Amino acid sequence: MSEESLAIGKATRRSDGFALATAMALAVLGVVLLWRGAQFVADMASAVAWPLSLDYGEGIVWQQLRLMLAGRGYGDISRFPYIVFHYPPVYHALAALAASVTGQDQLVAGRLLSVLATLATAALAGGLAWRAVRVRAESLPSLLCGAVTALVTLTWWPVALWAPLMRVDMVAVVLGFLGVHLGLSAFARPRLVHAAAIAFVLAVFTKQTAVAAPAATFLVLGLLRPRLALRGIATGLALGAILLGALSLATDGGFLRHVILYNINRFEPARFMIIPIVLALHPIYAMLAAMAGAAGARRLWHGRHAFRGTGWDAHDRVVAVVLAWLALSTATLLTVGKSGSDVNYLIEWMCVGGVFIGILLRDTAVLATRCWSVGAEARRDGRPLIVALVPVLLALQAGVVPVGPYAGLPSDPARMRQIDGLVERVREAQAPVVSDDMVLLLRAGKEVPWEPAIFAELASTGLWNEAPLVAMIRSHAFAFFVTVGDRGERMFDSRYTPAVADAMDAAYPRRERTAGYVLHLREAP
Repeated sequence: MSEESLAIGKATRRSDGFALATAMALAVLGVVLLWRGAQFVADMASAVAWPLSLDYGEGIVWQQLRLMLAGRGYGDISRFPYIVFHYPPVYHALAALAASVTGQDQLVAGRLLSVLATLATAALAGGLAWRAVRVRAESLPSLLCGAVTALVTLTWWPVALWAPLMRVDMVAVVLGFLGVHLGLSAFARPRLVHAAAIAFVLAVFTKQTAVAAPAATFLVLGLLRPRLALRGIATGLALGAILLGALSLATDGGFLRHVILYNINRFEPARFMIIPIVLALHPIYAMLAAMAGAAGARRLWHGRHAFRGTGWDAHDRVVAVVLAWLALSTATLLTVGKSGSDVNYLIEWMCVGGVFIGILLRDTAVLATRCWSVGAEARRDGRPLIVALVPVLLALQAGVVPVGPYAGLPSDPARMRQIDGLVERVREAQAPVVSDDMVLLLRAGKEVPWEPAIFAELASTGLWNEAPLVAMIRSHAFAFFVTVGDRGERMFDSRYTPAVADAMDAAYPRRERTAGYVLHLREAP
């Protein structure tokens, strides 16, 4: 045997060993992600069945839905009951439809809707990675990249926290992902640009800030297919104008007042700490997504002649849209500075960034499945160690992200008995009850008379006169108050202005703690 043949044999054996090690690392990643996926499903089952609020905003969304169905949506906030409608009505309509179809109560149906939207978001995020990788790899490695992206999406902490909530966010995100897929498909099937526009309009009429996805999609379409982009934009503007006009007419102009004028918050710079705190839970995800995004940007720049309509393939178009989407959603992180913001402001940003993790896995998946053309290319450009390490790093990150908070619900029999007793007390009350846990009121057959947090914001900015409410409190118009915490604590003080808190102290001075809440009661007779 010649020396050349021996050298080739040794190189082949080294390559075989490297491919086997890479495949084993990818298998470990798959096991870890499937394990976390099973935890996610268990968390969701516990959360959906929980009888009271998982989040402050759930009860007000449920109350808004009930008022919309009764034809009282987007009403006059100077009249009691005091309810602001923070968002357009698409989520509420879908939740009502889900309740009708499933026979569940509206809270359970709304939570199921959010869980399904989260799973669909994960699948569509994986689909974007698959679309990009499939251009330059065979079916199996492309599917592996898509599957990893989908499962990684479920391990982002904000996603796991928000997925089961009766809130608008996950439906808005999934509609954005759907619109992006349809927009990318419009390159081959132009008529789908209208379907993309419809999905984007529905996203905006679910959450009015859901503009990054349509902006990114039509930006890339505009660069590559200007006429096609204009057709989609025209469809979106026409549909949006029709829906806006119909909602404004149906509510005597209340729709715009609520979703724009009343939906304001004070600026709190300390809120920006949410971003580094959340990123500190996912440093490896963030690092790998940034690496892949930077590599994609460099390739697009080297192929910048594409702006004249040539040079980018389907992979590059996906990368261009996702990069633009990530940049625009990064800009929207400025809204984290609003009082009352939470980790949900990072959900879209993280889901979009996670697409690059799947794209980064292309060489790993190809090598593990023995597609030597791309695997050899990866070794030639000096990245073999990275190719093998990426699944190891991802497995480590997926394994250490905190488990979702819902697995233990319900866990405390004593607290459940206290909750049942509190629900009964609210049900028996002869006057309205104000509660931070607004689901508590609805479970007891009461309506939400007033949402404290948003009206504290409106009163602080002078857009709402709280004097009539203060007078109602001092005249004992309410049976009692149920709050999270008490005066002097951050949560309480963010929801009750000093004038309202003074009135509560004067008219409801007695305190009782039960089921994790503080009850503000009148003096004993």
